Amino acid sequence: MRYEFLGEKDGASRLEFRALEDCSALDLALAAGMSRRSAGRAFQRGELSHDGEVLAPPSRLLAGDTVTVALARPAAATAPPDVPPATLIYQDFVCLAAEKPAGILVHGDGTGAPTLTDRVRVSLTRQGVAATPQAVQRLDVDTTGIVLFSLSEEYQPAFDALVAGHAMRKRYLAEVAGTFPQDATTIDRPIGRDRHDARRMRVCRPGQGQSALTRVRVLERRAASTLLLVELGTGRRHQIRVHLSSVGFPIMGDALYGGARDSRGLMLHALEEEFDHPVTGAHVLLRSEIPERFRA
Repeated sequence: MRYEFLGEKDGASRLEFRALEDCSALDLALAAGMSRRSAGRAFQRGELSHDGEVLAPPSRLLAGDTVTVALARPAAATAPPDVPPATLIYQDFVCLAAEKPAGILVHGDGTGAPTLTDRVRVSLTRQGVAATPQAVQRLDVDTTGIVLFSLSEEYQPAFDALVAGHAMRKRYLAEVAGTFPQDATTIDRPIGRDRHDARRMRVCRPGQGQSALTRVRVLERRAASTLLLVELGTGRRHQIRVHLSSVGFPIMGDALYGGARDSRGLMLHALEEEFDHPVTGAHVLLRSEIPERFRA
């Protein structure tokens, strides 16, 4: 069914939608990005209303009716002391994107080491935003760049599905040693776990592993290296690192996959993400700063 997003109210604690055709309240909730499970919880909490009347899933709406969604806003979890705020690239009422530096995890690993999620919590606390951020994508500890977070329990499944599917375009910078021979190429090789090393993934024979597609374009050929723009067609673990290594061009600084050690670290950076917002329908292009280590 069709709907129109009207905007947020009360410091983004309420969202308003207009039905563009006759429907049930559940139809509108699902069309506007909720999963059946998250919609069920929202109805149980009485979050959806029309003209001040709390709606149930079968409640009938007419074309032109306005529905308010009062987002659940739990108190944000506290971050470890002395954690700096995150560098935010984008933020709205249900998601944000943060810049991940090298050397930190996105999620906690049980050791108590500060994470990017902790930095995002600090940023939200300083803004006075009561939300518990949940990363909906992951970067390796030494990879830098954009990480997307959900800020809303109701719409987190929509962002999980966005990242897991093929509707989001993700582009990376990668630097490899030597002269990459083709101006543009596509690497279409399945990827699976390396049975001999639990840390690694590997390219598999056809019919094995998971399908994986990586598009590669040369940005600049330098004296002893090549700067590449890499776009993911799928999102497998270590996909770019494995695919480039499989064609003889491991990423510089990627010792796990055969790259020479580099004082600059792993030369892989999540540069851009592009998608249609699962709640508003607006087209979103996120772009991070090019790190100094990539500049010739």
